[in-house]
Amino acid sequence: MKTTNITIAGKQYPVQFDFQTLLNFEQITKKAFFETNFAMIVDRMAIIMAAVLTADEDSKLTVEMLKGKGDYDAVKEIIAAYTVVMELAGEYFQVPEVVKESEAKETEGQGNNDEQPKNA
Repeated sequence: MKTTNITIAGKQYPVQFDFQTLLNFEQITKKAFFETNFAMIVDRMAIIMAAVLTADEDSKLTVEMLKGKGDYDAVKEIIAAYTVVMELAGEYFQVPEVVKESEAKETEGQGNNDEQPKNA
């Protein structure tokens, strides 16, 4: 199992993603992992905590540490950590390259629409 580090408040924490991460997430949130779309920041924080606990069940990382001062720097750290965890999830679930390429093309088509609305 691959271990990667994330940085929260200047301190590094190991993260791993496997079946235990799924169990940790569901225990933390009381929600089904596969029914979660991770649009909410609290769900992203929960999957980060779950991955940290998978790597080190005695970790001292807390939700308060993740929240930091509640400023944009904390949000950037959460986004960066979430990205790392989801990359590990992709490896765990073995997302085929063709799916990754398709999702990348979809994302490209959604951005930068310079057209004006018809009734503008």
